[in-house]
This record gives sequence, structure tokens and C-alpha cells, in this order.
Amino acid sequence: MAKKTSPAKSSAEKPSPTVPAKEQAPVASKNLGTAGTPVKVRVADAVKKSSTPKPAPTPAAFSWKQLLRWPYLVGGGAALLIIIVGIALALGGGTSSDTLTNTQVTANTNTDVPFAPDLMGGNRYLHGHYYPVAVMIDNHSAARPQSGLQAASVVYEALVEGGITRFMAVFDYQDVAQIGPVRSARPYFLQWLAEYDAAYAHAGGSPEALGELRKDRIHDINGIGNAAGAFRRDKTRPAPHNLYTSQQALYGITKASKLEYGNATITPWTFGPTLAAGGIPAKSVDMFFTGKAKSTQVTYAYDAAKLQWLRSQAGVAHQDRLTKTQIGVTNLIVQRISSSIAVGEKGRLSLTVTGTGAAKLFQQGTVRDVTWTKATKEARTVFTNADGSPVTFLPGNTWVEVLPSDRTLSVQ
Repeated sequence: MAKKTSPAKSSAEKPSPTVPAKEQAPVASKNLGTAGTPVKVRVADAVKKSSTPKPAPTPAAFSWKQLLRWPYLVGGGAALLIIIVGIALALGGGTSSDTLTNTQVTANTNTDVPFAPDLMGGNRYLHGHYYPVAVMIDNHSAARPQSGLQAASVVYEALVEGGITRFMAVFDYQDVAQIGPVRSARPYFLQWLAEYDAAYAHAGGSPEALGELRKDRIHDINGIGNAAGAFRRDKTRPAPHNLYTSQQALYGITKASKLEYGNATITPWTFGPTLAAGGIPAKSVDMFFTGKAKSTQVTYAYDAAKLQWLRSQAGVAHQDRLTKTQIGVTNLIVQRISSSIAVGEKGRLSLTVTGTGAAKLFQQGTVRDVTWTKATKEARTVFTNADGSPVTFLPGNTWVEVLPSDRTLSVQ
């Protein structure tokens, strides 16, 4: 796991401490063109010069010599127009603002560009990638619709206290204007965080989680502590479900810490362009995280036109606040873990996410039984088929639903 200096002490229950201005203010983005580092694309504003039109000259008397000049004048004008259009096309294709490129995941067809897999099956050198950041996102009913979930490369959903769930969304590219609401850290999420060597954005946390952040010297981005300046409260939402950040703010912090994408230690999953054989048809999957409580019911229905599983919660289409459309998932995993859950102070849970167990992989209208293995807290979770071979993920986002083995799960 990547290391950093120890974070400032903070707690979700305590008011935000005073933070030095240099730590609060996001760092201005810079244009980085080296392969494997965050790529910023800046296109200079076109400068148009105006001139005062001259009065039209007095027409001269008609002459046959003037008529013979017209073909040359027309041809010269056409050539000049072609040159102008060519220059405009060469300068076009961007915006005047400083922004990360936002492209679809595509295969690496450019042999002149080095290849290294990103978290969605694309090439990190062909996108505007930045150092991965995992963000804790609220899933209380008052927090919905959340911002930025659709843009995340990988999302984990697991139980927290109160019988509700919380997300950890991993971002490694795309310019996301708003991410949140951001909530507090829990220790078992840190074990998934270790798989991405990622920076960690959160708002305080349980004493155990904050202790592990300090002990493991994780790249800490605490919204009510050492990085409060990178977060903002949305006054249209009720507290504490109203703390937000953005990709640019997080990018500024990772750049100031000299964290570059190429330095992140990640063991990639296996991606392939086509669906692997062996799955059986499935139209939907339905699960309850807590008993039969409607509020914790999560459903995914396959949309053949979009080639995605569309998410609903509590019987309502779960939308992203930014896209205003229902969240869609390309690779959906339901990972079954032990139902033995310890309950600690203030009802906080302790989940066991290491070891091995059963899982289901949903892709393009099919489901298959697979096995998950996570050897240590720091090890990558590996998903394998019945023959022991690694499963093949399709290019696109991945959601991992971490569901205790005694909770209801049905597939149709």
C-alpha cells in the first residue's frame, strides 16, 4: 500500500479542526504529458481579430479582361477557404477550459502507445487518468440521489450500522463535477482500499478506522480534518448528508502530494471484449441487506439495449444526481460473506472480507457462479470460475455487492 505522512486526528462526531490554508485549497491543475501520469488537455482560446470594413470602391467600367480574371480569383478563393478550414480543424476538438479528457472505454488499437490496464478494461495511457481515489459515499435515503456514482470505475456496497449500506467508489479518470454525499470511514472498507493503493476521501470515521489510517500511513483526504478545503456543504440537502467534493479538488490534493497514476500498485482483473461462455440467462437479481426491510432492498434489471444492469433501491429507480438517469452497471458481482457480524460501540459492524466464499457474476443478461478469494487484508480479491481460471470482466464499470450469506438473494 502506498504510504504518506500520518494524517491529522479527526472524528465524525467532532467539529472540523482549523486547517492551514495551504492544505485546504485545491492545487491548480497542470498540463502533464508524460505517459502514465494524469493528462490535462488544454486548448488555447482562439483569438479573433476584427477590423473596420473599408468602403466599397466605385465600380469600374466593364471589361472583357476583367471577366477572364474571374476563374483565377474563384480558384484562389477556394484554396484559401480550404486552408482556413484545415487550420480550424487542427485547432478544434477541445474547450477553452482546463479539463481531463472524458472518453469511452475502448480497446488499445494504437500500437505506438504503451498499454497498461485501467480499472475498466481500457488503457490508462489513452485516457486522462489520475491517481486513484476511493470516496466513501452515503446511502441513507436522505442522501439519494447521490452524485458521481455512475462515473466511478468500481463501487463496493456493504452494510454499516443502522441496517443501511454505504458505498466506496473508486475513481481513476473522468472529470466529475460533484461527488457525494461523503461519509465516514469504516475499517473493512480499508481492506478493499488497499487493493487499489488509492488515496482515501472520507469525513471522519470510527476510532478503529482512523487508527488504521494512521498506522498504515494511507493517503488520507479527510473532509472534516486535513483536507476540509476540498469539500463543500450543499445547503439544499440536510446535514450530515450534504458534504461533497469533486474530481478536480481531489486531483489537486493528489498532485500536491506527488501521487501519479503510474505509481499506484494495482493487480488488474482480467478483461475481455466479449462475454465468456458458460453463463445461464438471467433477467434480474433482487437482494435484501437487512431482513425484509423495503428500504434495504436492491434490485438490478438487465437492459439489453444498454447492455447494463439498471439499479433500483426500495422499489425506486436509483438515479445519479449528475446524469439524472438510472445507474447502470456492466459487471455486477454479489459477493457472499460470513453472516457472523460483530456489533461494537454505537452499533458499528465488523465484517470479515478476507478468506474465500461464493459469489455470482452478472454480465449481459447472464449469471454464473464464481468463487472469491482474498488471502490477506492487503491482497487483491480474485474471482475465479469453477475450473480455477480468473473470470473475464467486460470493459466498463464494476459494482461489488457484499452480502452476508444469511441475507435474501433471488435471481430470475
